[in-house]
Amino acid sequence: MKLLCTAFFLLFFTSSFAQELACDRFKTGKFLMEDPNTGKNYITRTATTQIEDVPDLGIKVELNIRWEDECTFVLTLKKVLENTSGREVGDFELISKITETGEDYFLVSSRIEGMDLIMDRKFVVLE
Repeated sequence: MKLLCTAFFLLFFTSSFAQELACDRFKTGKFLMEDPNTGKNYITRTATTQIEDVPDLGIKVELNIRWEDECTFVLTLKKVLENTSGREVGDFELISKITETGEDYFLVSSRIEGMDLIMDRKFVVLE
């Protein structure tokens, strides 16, 4: 009986302190994501669109955002707003899941539909 009570207490204790994802806080706002390949990415997100400005590449795009569930969203290219580099920006579907949230940041695991590559990135809240 003592073992059963101890097991119940441990289960209750660990489950009550498990981290809750607070994805709603990051569905809109301004964020910074530093990518090792593209440099600083400035993101402005509304309920339906996301603007990504990548100054080091001279690219700024507008993306459609669709929330699949509380913490999973899909980004698709709406239009290229700026491309001073002349690099090709093709259509894509980026499937992203928020995996961790903090006071002023969130971590995202993303993959492009049809590819095996998974990208894990940290986004910091600017506003």
